[in-house]
Order: sequence, then C-alpha cells, then structure tokens
Amino acid sequence: MRTLTIALLTLSCLSSQVFAAVPSIDFTGLGWPGFNSSTTDNTSFGGIGISGFTYNAGVYRQDRGYLWLRNNPSDHGLGYCSESSLSPNCGPVSTTGDGDRNELSNNYRNEIIRLTLPDEMTWSDIWVSSLDDGGSDGNETGTLYWSNSATPVLSGGIVFSHDALFHSLSGDPVEGSIFGYLIANGFDVNADYVFFRAGSYDAYGNSLNGSNNDYVVWGAGVAPIPEPEIYAMMLAGLALTVFTARRRKQRDAAFV
Repeated sequence: MRTLTIALLTLSCLSSQVFAAVPSIDFTGLGWPGFNSSTTDNTSFGGIGISGFTYNAGVYRQDRGYLWLRNNPSDHGLGYCSESSLSPNCGPVSTTGDGDRNELSNNYRNEIIRLTLPDEMTWSDIWVSSLDDGGSDGNETGTLYWSNSATPVLSGGIVFSHDALFHSLSGDPVEGSIFGYLIANGFDVNADYVFFRAGSYDAYGNSLNGSNNDYVVWGAGVAPIPEPEIYAMMLAGLALTVFTARRRKQRDAAFV
C-alpha cells in the first residue's frame, strides 16, 4: 500500500499543472511598473531564461527591441516591442499599449521569444494570452518551435490558433494553457529551448495567414526529471493496483 501511495503522489505531482488556474511560473510576476516597459531583451524568472529576438532571412537580432510585459485584464504576459513604422524606438514611447507593438507580433518584424529550460527539469506547462480572432483571416495563430540548439532554423513546429484553442469564459481573447494541445501534436517536453513566434509559415518561411497576428507568452511550468527509481515505484504501484483488484474480483466471485 505504501508503494501505491508513493506512485499516486508522484502522478499527482507530475500532473498538477494541468488543473492550475494560472501558470506556476507566471511572467507577470516580473512586476515591471506601469505597462511594464523594460530596456532589456534578456531576463529570467522562476529559473527559466527569457530572451527576445527579431528574425529575418535566417538571422536573429537582439538589438531591435525590448521584452515587454503586459498585465491588463484581457492580456497578460511577455511580448516583444521592436522597431516599427509607428515608432522608431519602443521603450517608454509605447507606455499605453498600442497593440502589436508590445505583443509578440509579425506585423512589422518577425518577433520571437525564447524560453530556456532550467537544468535537470522538463516542461510541464506552457501558457499564452490574448490570441484573438482578428488577424488577416479572422483566426490569429502562433507557432511554437523547440530545439536543443539556442539558434535553430525555424521550421516545422506546432501551430496553435484562436479557433483551435478557444476556451476563454469571456469569449475572447483566448488565454490559458496550450500544453495539452502541444503534447497531442508531438512536443518534446525535454527540449532545452522553446521558441514562440506569431503567425504560421510554410517551409520557405512565407506567412500562411497574413501579418496581423499577435499574442503574449503568459507563463510556463517546469518539473524535475523523474529518477529511474520513481518510474519503478510508479510501475510497482500500478501493478499492485491491478493485482489487488483481480484478487478482490476472485474473492467476490467465490462468495457468489
């Protein structure tokens, strides 16, 4: 019975993120003031490394903007504020919002946020906010890529969309965990890096649904990589459960 209890507790710990109301590592906890402008494209929170980039023709650049934290009722999380036709510089100029300029957007530049997995951890949840039904085709999308290289070629990945993830109580915008959707589509929870990008793209990097896609990266969850003995205890616990149920069934049949 002790083995079964340990196994069940382990399963509970590993799955606890699924039922959370907010991400366990909530990037709004960075707590920058006002609309939370920052003059950096690198930071970390909860052990997760966070970097912002622009991307063009296979080249990453970190001198075109700033990580930007939005914390409004309808959109909360990290975006990237890069140079645009609306403003030659981001920073304090955009303190009142201005939509795409301080979300993760492909409206003026292809913006990317990279999260770095802490050592000896695995991804256990990923959250986004403000993926709405605007955009060029009325169904805004984002793409998540993963790699063990800090600067991969952005190809493949998993596209998540407003239509596919619609579950907000208010009706719009979509916000919450996309982890289950990612897992169902082959996401590697042990990847050292995950990359968020607005929009969806073909194999040649051409946008599949226009340039008016934007959202923010709300938070994430990480969990320790289970040791082999933990797996052994889980299997032993499950085996004990099956054995006990079978014995009970046989016993009950004997009294019929």
